[in-house]
Amino acid sequence: MDTRFVRRLLRRQLRLVLAGAGVIGLFTLIVGLLRPPTYQASTTLLVNQGRGIAAPDYESVLMSQQLTRTYAELLKKRPLYEMVITSLQLEITPDRLMRNVRVSTIRDTQLIVVTVYDRSPQRAADIANELVRVLREQDRQMLSGTYAGDIRGLNVVEPAQLDPVPASPKIVRDTLLTLILGFLGMTGVALVREYTDTTIKDGGEAEQATGALALGVIGRSLDSAARFEVIDQASDPSREAYRILAVRLRGALSDHSARSLMVASAEPLTDVLAVAVHLAIIYAQLGQRIVLVDGDLRRPTLHSWFNLKGDVGLRDMLECTHDVPVYRYLIPTPVANLFLLPGGAPVPNPLSLFDLSRLRRCLQDVYQHANLVIVAAPAVLRAAESLLLAQAVDAALLVVRAETTHSAAAALARSVLDQASVRVSGLVLTGVPDDDVAVFAYGAHPSSMAQQAAGMHLLSSLSFNDAQRPHPASTPPVSALPSHSTDR
Repeated sequence: MDTRFVRRLLRRQLRLVLAGAGVIGLFTLIVGLLRPPTYQASTTLLVNQGRGIAAPDYESVLMSQQLTRTYAELLKKRPLYEMVITSLQLEITPDRLMRNVRVSTIRDTQLIVVTVYDRSPQRAADIANELVRVLREQDRQMLSGTYAGDIRGLNVVEPAQLDPVPASPKIVRDTLLTLILGFLGMTGVALVREYTDTTIKDGGEAEQATGALALGVIGRSLDSAARFEVIDQASDPSREAYRILAVRLRGALSDHSARSLMVASAEPLTDVLAVAVHLAIIYAQLGQRIVLVDGDLRRPTLHSWFNLKGDVGLRDMLECTHDVPVYRYLIPTPVANLFLLPGGAPVPNPLSLFDLSRLRRCLQDVYQHANLVIVAAPAVLRAAESLLLAQAVDAALLVVRAETTHSAAAALARSVLDQASVRVSGLVLTGVPDDDVAVFAYGAHPSSMAQQAAGMHLLSSLSFNDAQRPHPASTPPVSALPSHSTDR
């Protein structure tokens, strides 16, 4: 069990353990407060075998112990309790009274302890003393009759006294005990949950499940970015993880001269949109002309990240039956060099619109206006059109969320993409604890200034191939790109 496992266990399961133990302890406390108190009173008897024996031998000792057990059994008989109920005028049945009395003998002695439990401390003492009194009275009657020559008897060593302290419930003791037991029990449950959890925890597990290289990790603190606020925050030093991803991804794309990239996940994740938006902003800030495409026509929401309208977009482009300039569908964003192709109005069944040849022709038209096209696609395992998008682009980036995406789902998504002959450039792991991000990216913990300088130096050295740059004459100026189009 390594330190990372312990940290992960504490981070993920500590709330469960504390909450479970707290609930059990609180339940015990409430039950103890609502439960009426029970008091106990005890009296001790000494059994005398007889007097006048100078040196007791083994047989006399054995007889004394047998006699002690005999008296203990007599204290458990029903007639004795009926006489006590009559004497004390108790409103209780003999069976109930017998359940409230405990008779025990002290090992290797001639002592008998009678303990009575009752809701009243005074009544408990009275019952204990009355039991002894009735038994001694019966014993004297027997000795005066058949066993008149016997000199054995019962002596009260310690009579029962009123004890105002309840014997139960012991609220403090019971609550602390259940807290400890609950903590131990919930810890066991947490260990079982952790060992049976099949979600991906770190970059190594992600790489093992998908067979793709982990190009970067995104910390949990970056998950709280609100849509269009990402534009202002993209240059913040805390966004260094996205810049590192951009560096590594650009290198992977350049190896295959890729001009289009699909960002997708195995199962629905909002992290897909966050990764696509951040990559587009970073590349655009470097002077590259980027077109960001919303490929999820079922729930097109990418335009809301820039606080723009997305009524017209990819759906209209695919439905159009005559030639309309592509730039009529592109929307300038607040980020220079970054244009958005929204999804348009939602489509219940977008698969009918996704003709592979038509989709490729549309992307070829978009290439005239961009150095790189980034497509935010729906989940690979949930939407069939995601595979058609993947076949139309040059490369794919798989998004995996730590402690959310299951290993089997990630592996199946990679298998599906491989079967469709889609080149997977790598993966990005999101939702990683912030303490683990720097270790993954740098292997150490340098200052944030050093991280920012290193990342920006690498990014500033990036450049797309000249062959990939659009010809200036073929690209309309920004002012010529309207926010929407109605032509079809």
